[in-house]
Amino acid sequence: MKTILAIALIFLGVSSFSTHAEDLTIALVGVQENTPGYKITQSLINEVGKRSKIKISFEILPAKRALLHLKNGKVDGDWVRVDGFGQDIPGLIKIMEPTASHPYTAYSARDDIKIDGWRSLENFKVLYLRGWKVVELNLKPFHNDLVPVDSVESGLKVISLGRADVFVNIPFIVASFLENNMGEFSKVKALHPPLDYLHVHTYLLPQHAALAVRIENALKSMKADGIYDLIMSGQ
Repeated sequence: MKTILAIALIFLGVSSFSTHAEDLTIALVGVQENTPGYKITQSLINEVGKRSKIKISFEILPAKRALLHLKNGKVDGDWVRVDGFGQDIPGLIKIMEPTASHPYTAYSARDDIKIDGWRSLENFKVLYLRGWKVVELNLKPFHNDLVPVDSVESGLKVISLGRADVFVNIPFIVASFLENNMGEFSKVKALHPPLDYLHVHTYLLPQHAALAVRIENALKSMKADGIYDLIMSGQ
């Protein structure tokens, strides 16, 4: 009887671990709740979870706090980051299939700024979301007036008031703010062409290597059958 009970307890322990191992909590940076970008991201994560048979929940965090949570194991991964993210986290897994590709764009209330790559921002006061390393890596080597802000809304407000020249972000996040606040941000426009096109990837802690393969396969299958493009279009 004791042997049967012991076996049952072992089985329950293994089952509990297995169930837990199929759950992931992922940090999500740059997206605010109740925006089109949030709804698209939620739909994308839900579809990836369904296809990979992983229960994926996400936590919206500022970029620096998300990195700290990942280092401390408070989250299992980060949903969208550029190449080179988390190099100081041993064994961090980059899912090679891009989660998305975004045009990094300069937004401004001025109409006299000509865009020709990152270097064209050298003589302007530039805002960016705090913790967005890709902006720092591309501008800090030659730029002396680079200012981090804590939200998209604050970045847009500052440039609309003329207190800075440019806010660097991506249309996936910014477009809805401009559409929903036409009065407040009516002067702000996206400058073309984009500064750069960059892939973003999902990163997971090393203990989730098997789940990383399943997420990558889910993303590939979604792109192959058209569901990915349908979700990203907001339909």
